[in-house]
This record gives sequence, C-alpha cells and structure tokens, in this order.
Amino acid sequence: MNTADETVRLYELRDARSVPDPIHPYSDNFKGVPLVIDNGSYQCRVGWATDQEPRIVFRNCYAKHRKDRGKKIAAETEILVANDIGNIEAVRFQLKSPHDENVVTHFEAQETMLDYTFTHLDINTSRVAHPIIMTEAFCNPNYSRQLMSELLFECYGVESVSYCVDGLLSYHRNNPNTQDGLLINVGHYTTHVVPILDGIADPANSRRTRMGGQHLTRFLWRWLQLRFPQHLNAITLSRAEEILHAHMYIAEDYMNEIVQWGNIDYYEQYVRRIQLPFVAAPVSTVSVEQQRERRKEAARRLVELNARKREEKLQEDEAELTRLVELEEAMEEFTPDEPEYQHALEEAEVPSLSHLTKKISLLNHKIEKTRNKMMQQNTTTEEEEPKPKRVCEAVNPQKQADLEQWVEEVKQQWRDIQARRAARRHKRQEMAKRRTAASQERMRIISQLARREKKDDNFGMRDEDWDVYKAINKEGGGSDSEEENEKLQELESALRQHSPEFLGDSSSSKPTSLAENYQIQLSTEQIRIGELLFQPSMYGLEQGGISATIQYVLGLYDAASQERLVANVFLTGGPSSLPGIKSRIKRELLASRPFQSHFSVNTAKCPVLDPWYGARDSSEELVQVGLTRADYQEHGGDRLIHHKQGNMSWASLTPVAIESAPGSTVPSKETTPAPPDLSSAPSDTNLPSTSS
Repeated sequence: MNTADETVRLYELRDARSVPDPIHPYSDNFKGVPLVIDNGSYQCRVGWATDQEPRIVFRNCYAKHRKDRGKKIAAETEILVANDIGNIEAVRFQLKSPHDENVVTHFEAQETMLDYTFTHLDINTSRVAHPIIMTEAFCNPNYSRQLMSELLFECYGVESVSYCVDGLLSYHRNNPNTQDGLLINVGHYTTHVVPILDGIADPANSRRTRMGGQHLTRFLWRWLQLRFPQHLNAITLSRAEEILHAHMYIAEDYMNEIVQWGNIDYYEQYVRRIQLPFVAAPVSTVSVEQQRERRKEAARRLVELNARKREEKLQEDEAELTRLVELEEAMEEFTPDEPEYQHALEEAEVPSLSHLTKKISLLNHKIEKTRNKMMQQNTTTEEEEPKPKRVCEAVNPQKQADLEQWVEEVKQQWRDIQARRAARRHKRQEMAKRRTAASQERMRIISQLARREKKDDNFGMRDEDWDVYKAINKEGGGSDSEEENEKLQELESALRQHSPEFLGDSSSSKPTSLAENYQIQLSTEQIRIGELLFQPSMYGLEQGGISATIQYVLGLYDAASQERLVANVFLTGGPSSLPGIKSRIKRELLASRPFQSHFSVNTAKCPVLDPWYGARDSSEELVQVGLTRADYQEHGGDRLIHHKQGNMSWASLTPVAIESAPGSTVPSKETTPAPPDLSSAPSDTNLPSTSS
C-alpha cells in the first residue's frame, strides 16, 4: 500500500508516443553471431547474442494506412509497423498481430514483422546467414512451429533456428542452481503454471488460464468508460494501459480492503486523481485601456455602418417616392373607368387614389425624419462610449445601504449557482448508472410508452405527452448555460474584491475549475483490476485463478514432490511486476499448505527482459540443439531437439493409407504412429475441481 502523501497528489498522464526505430549499422563483426528474437505476443525484443541489451524493442503489431482514402490503389497504402505508428489509437481497429492469443497463427503478419526486424538490423543480403534463437509459446503446436521453420528457412535462408520458451529462459536465468520449482508465467494473453522437477518442465501436469495483461487493460478501459461516461472519448485503451502499470496493485486481503474503501477517511487518504488532458480557455491579456480603446473603435465602426445603411435606405425611399408621384400625376389624366387608371393602381399596389396619396405622405414623412437624423449625426462632434452590458444588476456595492448585507447576498447567489450545478452533475451521474432511482424511473416511463399500440405514432399530439417528455428530461441532461457561467464569474469577481477569504475558505464549497471537470478518481479500481488474475470469474471466465491453479497443480503430485515445488515458486512475465502479487501468493500458499510447511516465492529480476537475457547467455548451448537446414530438409519443420529451456518433442499425427478391399486403398484415420495420451498434454484449466 502506498503512503497517503503519494496518493493525494494529482497524477497526469504522459501519453507517450512511440519513436521510430533507427537502422542499426551492420558490420563484419556480426558474421556468424546468433540473432536472439524474443517473439512475445505483446512486444518483440531483438538483438545480437553479443549485445548487452536488445537493440530493437517494439510492439508486435502493424497497421495498413491509406494515404489517400479517395483513391483505392495499392500504391497509396502504407504499412506502419510497431514504433512507426505515432498515434496507435488512430489505427486501433486496423492493428494486425502474428499471434492468436500466445500462439503464432498469422504468418503473413509474422513475415512483415521479420522484414521489419532484419531491415532495422541492416541485413540487406539475399539470405540471413545467422543462427536464429526464437522464443515460442509453452507447448506450442507442431503445426505452428512447422510453418515458422518453413518461413525462416525458405524465405530468409537462415542457417539454423533454435526454439525455446520465454518463461523457462527466465526461470533458469534467475535460478541457475535450483533444479526444482513452480514457474508462474503471467503473459499478455495467458497465465501458465508449470512444475519443474530436476530442471525439466512437466507439460503433462502444467495448466494454463486464459487471463493476462491484455484482459486487465481492457477490463479497466471499459470500467472507467462506464464509470465516467462524460469522458468516454478521453479514456482510451493506451491510457488505460498506462494507468494499469502506474496505479494498480494487488491486494493481499482483497475483501478486507474492499471494506476499508467504504470508510470516507480511508477513501480521501488513498484515492488517486488522474488529470485527463483538456484545452484550457484562452486567458485575455488585454489591459483596461486597450479594452476601452477597442470599445471606442467598435462604436465608431458601428456608427459608420449605420450611417451607410441609412444613406442606402434614404436613396431607396427617394426613388420609391419619385415613382409614386409620377404614377399619381399620370392617374389625374385618366378616368377611373379607363384601363390605364387601373393599371397605375396595380403598379402602386394600392386600391384607390386616396390610398396612394396617403402612402406618398407617409413616405415623405419617413424621408424627412431620416434626413434629420443624418444631419444630427453629422453635427455630433463627440462619440459616446458604449455602456457595457450588465449581467448582474446588484453587484455594485454603492447601491447597497449596508455593504455586509450586500456581500452576504452575493455569497448566497454564488452558493445557489454552485448547488444547482452540483445537482445537475449528480443527476447526470445517477442517470448513467443502471440501478438508481433516476434511471429506473426513466426506464419505467419509456417502457410505458413502448407498451402503447404502435398502429398510429401520434406521440406529441396531446398535452399529457409533453408532460411525459418533461418528466424524462427534467434536470437530467442539462448543462451549465453561458449566462449562468457569466453570472458566476461576475459574482466571483465581486467576492474576490470585497470578500477574498470566502473563495479561499476550505470549509466552504469551492468553485469547480475547468481542470477539475476533467479528472477521474481511482478508488477500488486500484485493487479490483489485479484481482482478475486470482478471480477470473469477475471477467466472465469460468476458470480458476492463479491460487486455485497452483493448488490444483500441486494436487497432482505426492507430498514429497509438492515440498520440492513450493520451495521455489517463481514469478515472471510483464504483469507479474504489479505491486503486491508476491505477497498475495505467499498469503494464498500459507492458507493452503499444511501447518508449519515451508515455501518460498521469488520474482524475476527483470520480468520483461529476462527471457531475452536468458537466451543471450545460453546462445552457444541453444545453437547446438537447433534445427539446421539439413535437418529441416530431411525431417520437416516440426523437428525439435528437447532441452531444458524448450518444449518437449511430440510426434505429429500423420494419416496412413490401409487396404480396405482387394486392389483398393482408402486413407484411414490417424492410426500410426500412436499419438500421445491427451491427458499428458497441457490444457486450459476450468475450475480446479475439474480434471483434464
């Protein structure tokens, strides 16, 4: 558990962007040096066997980016691999990976990743003249290994390839003098519990659960989006991953800590506030004199604009008056019965001559009034400064008989606005939740509307429909209005001038700043996410967690072998770096092991890079047990020489043709060679009480 001084801080997201990998120069010193590739399902780490650190570490994925979406031609499509993707969220749904969970199945994507690897190592020859040491999944299927060997030998022309398991590499590097132990490898997609006796892993009694770091990240991502729906777009999968590694831990006693989080003092002490990025409103740096000059300039332009419009309107009225006078003079020459007389009335848009005379009189009066205004405007020598708009009429203390009473009234207005805004925020949060009175009332009203007959959709035609509409929308989805914000700013300005201690008092409600509106609070999420490793049922998986799987695997051995295994329980893999996981496993073992029995739990020095370090340190031994080109051509790509850091060799199932009738042959089922017993192969663990 972290201290309170650390948790009360406001944490900001780094939003780190990937940096494109450089092309490392290739020299003659690398000829014949093995190339170590830790081909993980999350990251790929590549380097020479003589390097101290991996030269390239990149996300094991790529995306096809179309430069011009309007043109559907192949030349406009660009492949962005790993660290070349600047913003991974922009292409999140286009990402492709070679892995299906922890097994390589998409070899077109794998070829793209290998091309990226060899290009950035500056290997531009027709064939890769280096031994390859590559990691694979525990109990990797023969078919996957065969296709990987075919890709390396046929496409890249490698000299040899050695396969090893990442978890076993990490185990033997951290435990060089220990032959027995229980390996717990927490990966990106899966978690393996592998017993190791006499230095050799026992795959028959190993178990796997489909829970890893990727599930923790996605669960946290969706959880935060549902809890803070107003920040739905700001909470991305990349930010959830950053929050997971920076702020999550595993509780030693989960239920006890859940009860403690119900205490308000405990909550305020250990809650973590994460600041989401936002765009702050621009702050005005214009002085009062500059504002006054700008208002004068705006007033002058407004006066000029009005004068121009008035002149244009005067010219139009004078032209209309001239036309009407000419029509009146022409009508005097005709009698009302003549067609020309009626045509003149239609053109003037009046019913009779008297109406035309009245219209001319009104137009004359309008023109005279406009000329008088223009003359007054021309004779005006001083320009009046426009008066600023007054949002609050009662903010001037000079109009108050008692200053203190006026200040109290302003404080009360400020409190009322803050109370209304808090009520709206609470209402929105309640409406976003499922089992609240507000959301249930809303669904009750909607369900009543849905039960009506749908023959004629006449909702809204009656007055009671409007009452239903107001009942659904009252105060629920409202937001702070611009007028209310201006009012609040004016009140705060007056309070800062006449009562500055009010806004600075911690006992009173402080105004919500823009930054506080973009903050999320982490409370029980800090322990709930990591608990998925021990309770996958919270994620929806009907499988046992780490503790249950350990207990199940130990139950497959006798008491003496169990003592040998628990003497060295070893944790490795990226998610095993979560704080508290070691203490949690110790507590679970203490509860499940016999009284006064001894056990030890250890973690890898570097859970992420130890597999690559282990392959580098054992490169000479691994090259000797690798698959050479001659072995590949003679025995096939699934050929495997067993060693302590790799998988066991299982015979592939091959169909054999047998005679079904004289003179005819039909392919039979997989009869020879006999496959190994399925009970000896590792399988997914459901509940520990079920046997595989």
